[in-house]
Amino acid sequence: MLAALPILLLMNPSFGQGPPTALDPSYGRAIPKRGTGPKAVPDAAWIWSKRVAADQTIFARGQFRLEEKPNRATLFVTADNAFTVYVNGREVGKTASDPNDGNLWRKVQAIDVAPWLTSGSNVVGVRAHNVGDAAGLVARLEVDGRLVLKSDRGWKVSEEIPTGGWTEAAFNDAGWVVATEGGRAGEGPWGDRLEGWPVALNSIPDYLAHMTIAPVRWAYASGSAAIDWRPARIGMRIERPQGSGPTENWRVLLDFGKELTGRVSAEGSTPGLTLGTGESVGEALDKPWTTTTGSTTPNTALRYVSVSVPSHERRIDLKARMEHIYYPVRYRGRFDCSDPLLTRVWYTGAYTAHLCMQDDIWDGPKRDRWRWMGDLHVSGEVINNVFADLFLMERTMTRLREDVQGGRPARELPNAHVNGITGYSYSWVVGLADYYRHLGRREYLQSQHDSLVSMLEYCAQEIDDEGGYSNRHNAWMFVDWATDLTKETPEARATTQLFLYKALGEGAYLLGELGDKANAAKYGALAERVKKASQGHLATPNGTFGRRKQRNAMAIYSGVATAAQAAKILDSGLLRLTPEVSDLEASPYYANYLLHAMGMADRAQDGIDYVRGFYGKMVEDGATSFYEHYNPAWKKRDHAHLQWGENENAAAGYHVSLCHGWSAGPTTYLTEYVLGVSPTGAGFKTFSISPRLGDLAWASGIVPTPGGDISVRAERKADRFILKIEVPKGTTALVTLPVSISNVDGKPRPGSSVSLGAGTHSVSGP
Repeated sequence: MLAALPILLLMNPSFGQGPPTALDPSYGRAIPKRGTGPKAVPDAAWIWSKRVAADQTIFARGQFRLEEKPNRATLFVTADNAFTVYVNGREVGKTASDPNDGNLWRKVQAIDVAPWLTSGSNVVGVRAHNVGDAAGLVARLEVDGRLVLKSDRGWKVSEEIPTGGWTEAAFNDAGWVVATEGGRAGEGPWGDRLEGWPVALNSIPDYLAHMTIAPVRWAYASGSAAIDWRPARIGMRIERPQGSGPTENWRVLLDFGKELTGRVSAEGSTPGLTLGTGESVGEALDKPWTTTTGSTTPNTALRYVSVSVPSHERRIDLKARMEHIYYPVRYRGRFDCSDPLLTRVWYTGAYTAHLCMQDDIWDGPKRDRWRWMGDLHVSGEVINNVFADLFLMERTMTRLREDVQGGRPARELPNAHVNGITGYSYSWVVGLADYYRHLGRREYLQSQHDSLVSMLEYCAQEIDDEGGYSNRHNAWMFVDWATDLTKETPEARATTQLFLYKALGEGAYLLGELGDKANAAKYGALAERVKKASQGHLATPNGTFGRRKQRNAMAIYSGVATAAQAAKILDSGLLRLTPEVSDLEASPYYANYLLHAMGMADRAQDGIDYVRGFYGKMVEDGATSFYEHYNPAWKKRDHAHLQWGENENAAAGYHVSLCHGWSAGPTTYLTEYVLGVSPTGAGFKTFSISPRLGDLAWASGIVPTPGGDISVRAERKADRFILKIEVPKGTTALVTLPVSISNVDGKPRPGSSVSLGAGTHSVSGP
């Protein structure tokens, strides 16, 4: 059963609850070749200020020279989410105001600017504004058939309202800062959904694989509901539903059986079809994430596709197929246990992380389609435990760090925190340490030495005189989508300080591994200073760290909390799932740290209960991948996706992604704390096996390592706890059981732990 589980999940995440989707047999095999990255696209980049903020306005200037006045010149421009654009002092265009259109940013304006260009110096100035989020823009100027200006690091930006003349070529912008690039046109959150961009946006890397998948079933659509599901195939003849009027379009809904990534092609016997995609039935029918009147949808994540047929058509011969685009990595890790729900949770988390492995490792393949370090910290742990991937992990970690370096030498301080978020810089350091322990890639770690030191120094600049954290870089102090944790507040500052200790300590460990003793000692000492301040100012007299889940979880996860404090936190029930709807609950992102805290505190049953009650409920609600935001206490309605996340702190409604890397954490928990396998030395040269089954009768699994796979089966049998393991060549396992050890490999050997080398072993105790 165990070996078949990954293929079973990929073919049918409902585990036998319906016909399997036919998949290409290459799915899940080793990558045939490793590219060096996406094909180069000599195009404009989305640009921002180095500081991101809510409700932000930025001013940007791009300068260039022309030998002579042009005959033709077209400026292509849009912004996230509104702009006014100037050429040599003249306003030449702006975003059209439409309160009913939430996607104005997609509509690229093509503006004839030839009349306002001149020989010599010229400038394009853009005022960009985003209601509720950070402002950015993308622009491309073509003059007489050639590209002469594109938005990139060559532009200057300012958040301050400029004095007169900033749109003129002669203006002195020396006090402005270099623009921060956020991905080329066609990349990132905006993907290939720009309408009217003059060059092709599709730049799918050659290291991604493609496979054709047929729809599993189809139904007529009535309003925002599907009626009468029927089996589907790629080619179908569908009659107009009875009762539909001759003047109204009729719609068909296609279901591909599970969350997938890619694009859908649909061709009919009549022109004029409109396609809409959605991760849920409600989204596809009510407010599709992407809509097209062409034959192929944009590249996105979806499960459902709506097909709107012109009213005059009595029937349609429809050919619809999914081009699933995925990273062809092999599922090396395994997990199975006596509770089928937990097994499904493990594979759902693995599949979630896999779908996020695209150009980079993204937060989500629907939204934002971008590299965010907080998300990668969670999904990266899963990828290490399931795929042991090198290429995409290193590519994404490197690009995240380079994004804030501004092209300057790695030894210099970065321009900002990773993704503009304080805690995401800490995640980069801690994620690098986790990757190194799992894969042991010393050469990669060495390549990141200067970037690591400069980032640690940048973080250390925010330690105040008492050893606490202060937001001296004025960064976004995001902790979690929960009350008082989405911006700078005392609660966010306290939780961030605890994470700072973890980052400094892990940074010191990595530098020690590289032989940089001086810096290892420096940042290790700073870590201890932050720990002392945290114990002195953040711990409470009752032995906890306040009343919030996030702060208490981070106190344990970071290592600031003592064993007694960790026990008090768990005994007080502070990390348990809240039974009622509350904005104080942790999101799926921070639930990862709650689970780590329970595992580190040796509270297996608490963690298992949380996984069942939170992620297990998501699976029971129909999830085939884990959602960006979720609360099992939310009232379920006909279109639950529309309500999920509907609170003051998080993305709401259909904006919520139903496949998000930061929600994959239970896979790591079940591997590292229930199965009990985790590295203690680089590349699993040494590792621990400490299974904690809670109320499970048995658990088994495989953990990939550079030297081979670790195989584990732990079970309670009669009055004994029995562990059977396979240790790869060249590695050593330190084994502990939840009971005292009495027998090793058939021979009496009492003790609390045992160290075992390569080979097959049996360890048991009463």
